[in-house]
Amino acid sequence: MTANPLGFAGPTHQTSRTRHSWSNALQLAPDLYPGVGGKRFRATLLERAHEFAGGRSAAPALIVEAVEMLHAGALVIDDFEDDSLTRRGQPALHRVIGPARAVNAGNWMYFRALELAAAAWEDPARSATLVGRFITVARKCHEGQAIDLATRVDEVTPRQAKVTALAISRWKTGRLASLAAWCGAHTGGGDPQTLEAVAAFGCRVGICLQMKNDLDELCELVDGSDRCDDLRNRRVTWPWAWAGTELSARQFAAWQRRLRRSVEQPARVRMLARNLLDVSRGPAAAAINVRLDRAIERLSVATGGARDAGPLAAVCNSLRIAGEPTRAEALP
Repeated sequence: MTANPLGFAGPTHQTSRTRHSWSNALQLAPDLYPGVGGKRFRATLLERAHEFAGGRSAAPALIVEAVEMLHAGALVIDDFEDDSLTRRGQPALHRVIGPARAVNAGNWMYFRALELAAAAWEDPARSATLVGRFITVARKCHEGQAIDLATRVDEVTPRQAKVTALAISRWKTGRLASLAAWCGAHTGGGDPQTLEAVAAFGCRVGICLQMKNDLDELCELVDGSDRCDDLRNRRVTWPWAWAGTELSARQFAAWQRRLRRSVEQPARVRMLARNLLDVSRGPAAAAINVRLDRAIERLSVATGGARDAGPLAAVCNSLRIAGEPTRAEALP
């Protein structure tokens, strides 16, 4: 039996009573119910935004867990739609309990996230504002997922690949990161100007997070991982967008044909991944690091430089990647 398909780690979900309630709600064995673990990047972003906005104590746990729960539900549904084999090194939930029950579990997490958000504040107006924000972001994430599902990278031009990758990243990962940042600033007592600036910052950082995730999947595949959802499903990802800036139109079209011929051949998919990684690693480092720098700069400008951006800069630093060494640096 596989324990914790989503890497259960939520601090408010570790008691036997909570595990029992999850089991009853989802009809899963206690060691199979989906958790809200992983890197908890969004939880960290929320907590740092809370600090940035002036919060003196910890951010409310219910709101932190609501954001993580929304994300966990999205992972379950995404894995089903992508027919993923694994999630966080373990079998994807739909592979363990079946598609129907996994979809039901993912949907349950969406509603549970709203329930947690609604319970965070005693003030009805404040609670309604928070829940409304969750609903809007969830709807936008689904619109981004629709773009992701409907577009094939072997059917677009290099320019379209870049535009589409940006749209998907902004509407999916960007919006959810924006929600986390906004929630943190909201709980920290930020004024409207700060809330708007932090939400925009979160979206920009979320785009960088998606860039890094796309690159990481290629790196892991090249290093021997069996997870190749993006290439197998011919998704529009950032490595393809970066490759489009490095290759001629003819070369890009040739790689698209290679993808079509390689989808059912793991060895060829891995070779294509290696080629994509070779041409995109340098542009990736530049794109991610420059965007992170701009995100911090724009946050400081939007808030008048009156607040210490250190906590949020630390979040940015966790996403930075080293560029390719120069020839001089590579010499012994």
